[in-house]
Amino acid sequence: MNNIQMKNEIPDTSNDTVKLAFSVTFDDGTTISDGAIVISRAEWLNMTGKQKLDKIANVISEKILSTKVGE
Repeated sequence: MNNIQMKNEIPDTSNDTVKLAFSVTFDDGTTISDGAIVISRAEWLNMTGKQKLDKIANVISEKILSTKVGE
């Protein structure tokens, strides 16, 4: 099973966003050790820990599936 760990939540008050820093280990041992996504502060305030992990997983899935290799 893929393992996502949220490493830190870094608020940026200058633009009302929060950076969610994370790492991912995939089933085959491949890792992304220093990833981050940025969400709005309002969205962040209304999310549980599980919802934040789900958001990270959804963004990773979307970006990986839209990646074109070898062009």
